[in-house]
Amino acid sequence: MGAQLRVYRRRMRSVKATKKITKAMELISASRIVKAQQRVTASTPYANELTRAVSAVATYSSTKHPLTTPS
Repeated sequence: MGAQLRVYRRRMRSVKATKKITKAMELISASRIVKAQQRVTASTPYANELTRAVSAVATYSSTKHPLTTPS
């Protein structure tokens, strides 16, 4: 009886430790997602201006290239 109780207690400790590790991993991944979203938001103006500049070059260019002509 006592040995089985020790096995159960050890298993409970193991499950609690796994739960703590999982929670820590969730917090880390949530933090990384927030940072990635902030980087995307910060780079949006740059991407918009770059798109505008490339569009302007493509519009006023006489070169016919597959990447600069509308599909």
